[in-house]
Amino acid sequence: MRISTAQIFQQGLTAMLNQQSALAKTQQQLATGQKLASPSDDPVAAVQILTFEREFNLLGQYIGNANVANNKLSLEEGVLDGATNVLQRIRELAVQGLNATNSQSDRSDIAQEILVLNDELLSLSNTKDASGNYLFSGFSTNTKPYDSTGAAYAGDEGQRNIQVGPDVLVETNDPGSSIFEAEHGELVVTDNVGPSSASLNITSLGSNAITPAVTVSFTAPDTLTVDDGTNNVVVSPYIAGQSIVLSDLNNNFPDITLQLDGTLADGDSYTLETQTTLSKTVFSTVNEFANALISNTVSSNDSPNNGEFLTNISSVLDTVIDTKAKIGARINVIEQQEEINQSLSLSVQETLSEIRDLDYAEAISRLTAQSTALQAAQQTFARVQNLTLFNFL
Repeated sequence: MRISTAQIFQQGLTAMLNQQSALAKTQQQLATGQKLASPSDDPVAAVQILTFEREFNLLGQYIGNANVANNKLSLEEGVLDGATNVLQRIRELAVQGLNATNSQSDRSDIAQEILVLNDELLSLSNTKDASGNYLFSGFSTNTKPYDSTGAAYAGDEGQRNIQVGPDVLVETNDPGSSIFEAEHGELVVTDNVGPSSASLNITSLGSNAITPAVTVSFTAPDTLTVDDGTNNVVVSPYIAGQSIVLSDLNNNFPDITLQLDGTLADGDSYTLETQTTLSKTVFSTVNEFANALISNTVSSNDSPNNGEFLTNISSVLDTVIDTKAKIGARINVIEQQEEINQSLSLSVQETLSEIRDLDYAEAISRLTAQSTALQAAQQTFARVQNLTLFNFL
């Protein structure tokens, strides 16, 4: 086989260029810390890198969302803790104010503290987050939920959601109307049939709602029947003016004391029930009760400013506590999902590193070998280029 001088020169040059190219690629890898200088180096690996990078960034977004949601819910939970304490104190003062031994001056003093607490409760309902958005306005985050203790709710019913996982959405707020408003019950006494001049007097009312309705009927000459549709109790002999505690007759009856005054006649009948009225703000309810204390109109017949106020305020308190429980459940979901996201993020990062990141020890060793090979190619070329027949003539 005949090899020309030009062919020898070309082979030597090609060998040097190949070694220089390999050396340059290794140097670039060491400079960037990545295996691939361009997608064409390994198209399959390049696609995998893009896929894992996208997944890693998405998990990072979920983790960030979880932190935001956790902060918002923790703030709301803290506000509702404060609201719970205020409502409990208002209820304690209400029990104290309803005590029959209080003078009008005593009740007025109690009312003043209740009004101060009501203003504090209103302030809590208008809390803003770190971004200056109202917590309890629904989607209307720039709208003050309650402008005053007598004002209606000004926000909307919206609940904002944040995605903290591939299929996990968490509500990060609760509208004020679902927390600081509740349906209120009012005792209604219906005189069904009363041929006599008898009257029903409720001397005390506990905190239990009268559900279902209770019917009290008199049968001559001295029998009183109390019936709630399930339980039936007969009191005999019954004397007009005698007080009866219904819950003492049967535990299923409401905690209420009543008496029938006047001349009783056969067929006298009364129905006692709690009728639900439209919902109104707790601030308005507390205001009305405080004003009733000031005017001393909280007797047994001054509904709803008697013991029914305790039922109504307890209803709002239960709603606040239930909302706190829901918030706690959401925070648990966020924390569990955050652990999953962190674990997945670490796994994706490790896989991505295996595909993308350079093994420096191997690359440095390869760089040394390539440098040696390039030097050998250069030295060989220098020697070969001098091998011509003219050197021997």
